[in-house]
Amino acid sequence: MSSTGPSPSPEPVQPIRQKKKSKDKSKKNTQVTITEHGKDEQTNPDWDYVPPEGTILLDHDVDSGEFDWDAVKNNEDVELWLIRVPDGVKPKFLKNISIDLPSSSQSKTVGVLNRKHVSYDIWSVGDDDGLPIGGEEVRGLSCLLPRKKKNGKLYKAPKPIARHIVLSAQDILPTPNPSVPTASDSAQIYQNPPRQSHPKELLKHRFMPYGSLVGDNDVNAAQDIDVDMDVDGEGRGSQLKLGASPGKKTKDSKGKKRKVEGDLKMEGDSPKKSKKAKTVV
Repeated sequence: MSSTGPSPSPEPVQPIRQKKKSKDKSKKNTQVTITEHGKDEQTNPDWDYVPPEGTILLDHDVDSGEFDWDAVKNNEDVELWLIRVPDGVKPKFLKNISIDLPSSSQSKTVGVLNRKHVSYDIWSVGDDDGLPIGGEEVRGLSCLLPRKKKNGKLYKAPKPIARHIVLSAQDILPTPNPSVPTASDSAQIYQNPPRQSHPKELLKHRFMPYGSLVGDNDVNAAQDIDVDMDVDGEGRGSQLKLGASPGKKTKDSKGKKRKVEGDLKMEGDSPKKSKKAKTVV
């Protein structure tokens, strides 16, 4: 015998949860090497500093001696001189040279450096402008000195530059003529070559501007030129000669003037009308 009661409800189905994979498992372990200088730097011989061509790397460990920054500062009897020399002059050539220091601040020659083939004038550059040899730019330069206490690094000099010296080659003068007396006898040290002379009969061109030749013939020719002039008060032209005497000219002009005035007067007068006599009847 079957039961007629209600059947039990089915149980709800729960979804199965999937476990998330950890990101750590997906990542691969990488090895990282850290150097002494940093994370991204490596040792490469091509990356080292190389000085430009013609220059050398300064060694800061060298003992500077009397040019040390502290030595210059502590010695009150030391002055800094700036000397500009040409390319052919070596520093050893400047030893045992005596110069006369100028008392003023003007530029002047203080000595001469004689070499085998050329001589150099030693100039003291002052504060005045217009130095004949140039070198005004040395007054704007400064000096750097190494300092041993700072591992040989360069620092600006503790004292200003006291003197600016410039060496300039002397001008090359032409060889004097042996026939000319020496400079002690005469101030002439060079004789110009003689000028080339040309015969006058071959020189046909002459520069004669208008009015440059003023002679008797030219004056007489100028007096014979006829000039047309207008007489004041007349509408007519009259020809006058420059060679005529002044008395005759004034006389003729007066006569013409009187004649013209007379003609104008006669033409201007109108004939008077005759009055008719009245007759009484």
